[in-house]
Amino acid sequence: MALDLLKMRYFAKIAELGSFTRASSELGVAQPALSLHMRGLEEQLGVQLLNRTPRGVVATEAGQTLLSHAQAILRALDQAEAATKDQAKYPTGDVSLGILSSICPTLSIPVIEECSQRFPKIRLTISEGDSQALRTAVDTRVHDLAVTLDSVAKPTSAPLFDEVLYVVGPSGQFAPDTELTVEQALSLPLILPTRRHGIRILLERQALIFGRELNIVREIEGVASTKAAVRAGLGLTILGRGAVHAEQENGTLSAIALTRPGLTRRLVLDMPVNHPPTRAVIEVRKILLAVVRKLGADGHWTCLLPNLSEVK
Repeated sequence: MALDLLKMRYFAKIAELGSFTRASSELGVAQPALSLHMRGLEEQLGVQLLNRTPRGVVATEAGQTLLSHAQAILRALDQAEAATKDQAKYPTGDVSLGILSSICPTLSIPVIEECSQRFPKIRLTISEGDSQALRTAVDTRVHDLAVTLDSVAKPTSAPLFDEVLYVVGPSGQFAPDTELTVEQALSLPLILPTRRHGIRILLERQALIFGRELNIVREIEGVASTKAAVRAGLGLTILGRGAVHAEQENGTLSAIALTRPGLTRRLVLDMPVNHPPTRAVIEVRKILLAVVRKLGADGHWTCLLPNLSEVK
């Protein structure tokens, strides 16, 4: 029969203090109850564990053997309890977050900063990629979370925000009062990614709707390279607001929102299915949602999230 941990804890305290009376006081257990527990433990083991002397209680040789093991076991249990409580307060573990390349600069830094401040024991890795690569990474569980396009994500994904698309040109390309419709933008000399990318797919659909051909002068993979080509005067491009906001603010690029109708794309949060998230993943997800809401309030996009109190 397995030893009773409660009896072992009582025995260790009595042996360490050398007194039933002092042990009773520290444990908050009546002395007769302690004596009853000790008799039961000795009967279970078939050996005397304690000797009563005029100066108190002394562990027998068998008692000393049990005490050394009991102390190690109880110390390990206390450490396990402390570690479990610490995990509840400060979750640990690896979390992989994938973010669509065009919005990664906007989202990643505030998420990293908040996570580092609140949960320093979480090892957060952020990777940027296109929507197809992110979908594959979620399917193969390379990423625990991914912010990607709704047209590529699984049906179980959760909507985050709608982002307005902008025509982007070199500095000074557009006057503040310039307007461009979606149909007009299709004829501009555009630098776009290949057909596997979300914005390209969206624009191809718009071209079909208007019965027009996209005027693609160059195909470039990568948002940073595309913006560099635009700055060099090699053409214009179409990007979400998040991808061009910083350059628009510092004047290195100019951008205007598409109008009549405005063109938006929806970003969602994708996660592996049938794979319960760890505590660390849950906390990073909460931070991500809070950042999305704050940036939405700052005008970066139209947030689709419920109140944070409603987010599980």
